[in-house]
Amino acid sequence: MRFMRNVLAIVLLLVCCRGGAALCEIRKDMPSTISLAHQRSRFAVIDPVYHAAAISPEPDIKQGAPPWLYGEAEVECWRLQVLRRRVTEAKLHVGYPGVFHEAFRKVSFRCAIPDGQTLPPDLRLRAVGDVTVTCGGQMVYQGAASNVYHRVILSGTLPVNARILQVDLETGGEPPGLLVEDGPLVTGVAPWQWSCDGASWTSAVGFAQTRSGVPPHALEVPAVTLKPAFKDGLYDFGREILGRVVLRAKVKTRPVVFVGESIAEVWDDAPEHSEQSPVVVPDGEGCWLTAHPLAFRYLRVTAAEPEEVECRALFSPARYRGAFACSEERLTRIWMNSAYTHRLCQFDFVLDGIKRDRLPWVDNMILSAAVESYAFGDPELLRRTLTVMGRTSDTSDINGIVDYNFIWVIGHDALQQYFADAAYLRREWTRIKAMIDRMAAKCDSNGLFRPQQNGWVFIDWVDFDKNMSLQVMWLWAQRAGVRLAERMSDSATATAWARRADALENILFEKAWDKRAGAWMDPDKATQPSRHANVLAVVSGLAGRLNTRGILEVLKGRDAEPLSSPSMSYYKISALSQLGDPSAALASLRDVWGGMLDRGATTFWETYSPEERGDNAYALYGRPYAKSLCHAWGTGPVVLLPQMVLGIVPTADGWKRFRVEPKLGELKWACATVPCRSGDIRVEVEDGWMMLHVPDGTTAEYGSRVFSGPCSVKVELEGNE
Repeated sequence: MRFMRNVLAIVLLLVCCRGGAALCEIRKDMPSTISLAHQRSRFAVIDPVYHAAAISPEPDIKQGAPPWLYGEAEVECWRLQVLRRRVTEAKLHVGYPGVFHEAFRKVSFRCAIPDGQTLPPDLRLRAVGDVTVTCGGQMVYQGAASNVYHRVILSGTLPVNARILQVDLETGGEPPGLLVEDGPLVTGVAPWQWSCDGASWTSAVGFAQTRSGVPPHALEVPAVTLKPAFKDGLYDFGREILGRVVLRAKVKTRPVVFVGESIAEVWDDAPEHSEQSPVVVPDGEGCWLTAHPLAFRYLRVTAAEPEEVECRALFSPARYRGAFACSEERLTRIWMNSAYTHRLCQFDFVLDGIKRDRLPWVDNMILSAAVESYAFGDPELLRRTLTVMGRTSDTSDINGIVDYNFIWVIGHDALQQYFADAAYLRREWTRIKAMIDRMAAKCDSNGLFRPQQNGWVFIDWVDFDKNMSLQVMWLWAQRAGVRLAERMSDSATATAWARRADALENILFEKAWDKRAGAWMDPDKATQPSRHANVLAVVSGLAGRLNTRGILEVLKGRDAEPLSSPSMSYYKISALSQLGDPSAALASLRDVWGGMLDRGATTFWETYSPEERGDNAYALYGRPYAKSLCHAWGTGPVVLLPQMVLGIVPTADGWKRFRVEPKLGELKWACATVPCRSGDIRVEVEDGWMMLHVPDGTTAEYGSRVFSGPCSVKVELEGNE
């Protein structure tokens, strides 16, 4: 067999296959760990704990150990409670609408003893909460909450036929958890179930043990010590960070701290202009510590001159598996700073931003699923965010916003598109169905969605007629729901939802498509074309069968309302690219994200307009520094650049199949690495040739050719790519 593989490798190495004028060479070897894209983008790294080959910082995980058990979604909902409490304590200026589930305080775990298996003489367990253990209905142990093991004596006291062992736990608020590390009832192996009422039972959910011994629900994001530079009265950490400032001084006078994402903010002494609470508290002899994490780049200290300044910066463990580089250094920097922006927003969830909105909002989920896929290759925080957002009240919109219900459904579809997480979809499917059915109940006879009179429709921070945009998003959510139902093999639901979506699409063509203008209008009344509605029509697929010249004119013209958030700019640029105008798409990307770089940005902002001048660029909500300068929805270039320049797009869930279509334009070379479950996709284009690395278990499509991994392919590009 080894001889045959070697022969095959030699044959493949010598293959030259013609497709037009293109030559193709295939090898079955795979490249080294650090890709060319990683090497060529290294100059642009801004993350102080950046690592391409390993997770950094090292996560607090005890490998190979039995997991802690909790109820489904209980850990996630508890961490949201913790974040909300901390936002209140830090007096951050953010409202957080919506009604979310809070973790149960009193729960039960049970495990059936398999037939033929005898009970162990005793059971050693760790638990979060007060413990009561029963076996065969007979109480055998009670113990108060403790950080050490409980030892439960089982032999000699139980009926011979006792087959059910149950552990009841009660806490003062945190989610009860259970850990059994040895014996036949070890957690993660034995079939433990969980219940909040003792009547309905579900499978318990496992979370990895920590090396520190902290139960998983209490695990915090690790801190890394960073040192600043000092110049002109300011401490400069060189980039946006989130963490606690540490000051060491011989004098006992309490120092006064000012922080800023910008120089203007750090020099502003007015208390009413402060967006954070930089109060300091004692932290040992001669040491002061800010009471809360702060989002900032610049630091100023008054009242007491410190001898030493540092920051315990918070970084969720991550690895930059993805990378992008090209001959235009500016674009390479934009990709890297975008990835760093998202990395700072990785916390217990994907946070909206790190200064004011230090909480998860579901509006980021569509883009964040793609960013996680192209840059980090880890869906865990996406799952956690979708999970906690899905545990909202049936009478409350997610985050209190009508269109966020649609984004939650589309976010689930995006998670499956990039990560193919079938087990998670099965777990959440009932809630997804319920959400779509709840939204469908709010439609009129034409299938148009009609929000309640006081319902908050967001779309973007711009005042315009949002009705058509809302209808497009409702259609997008229904199409996403159909794809999710098909993944679940729920053909009846898929058929019913597809029929309803088709009917809505026909109504929109009848009432909202203006043939003369070649663009989408409001279905209820005559209006000017909306830029937002036409952007969303393209990215959702609604505009796929149309002559899109009119839509292009709306997107590129000055008459329609402006876009405010980089999130909508991401969709607009994606739409321009899909409509066949890559030069306009790339120019728009340079204007928005390049414009922020020109303003000194190290991370990307909540809103941006080239018309904003001076320090007014930092104002929002009527406050001079309210704008978040590190916002998760500002990370679009992580996805846009590999897609637009190299055409790297998944065509089957989890990158099982993907398309590559390089369009370098004026760029001399470009390369990208995109992580997937079985390895890394690598595309390197230079001098009219493409080197393509296809991981095992995936299939690449280039033009009419198909390459199945694992293999490395050298292809002569066709045309003027």
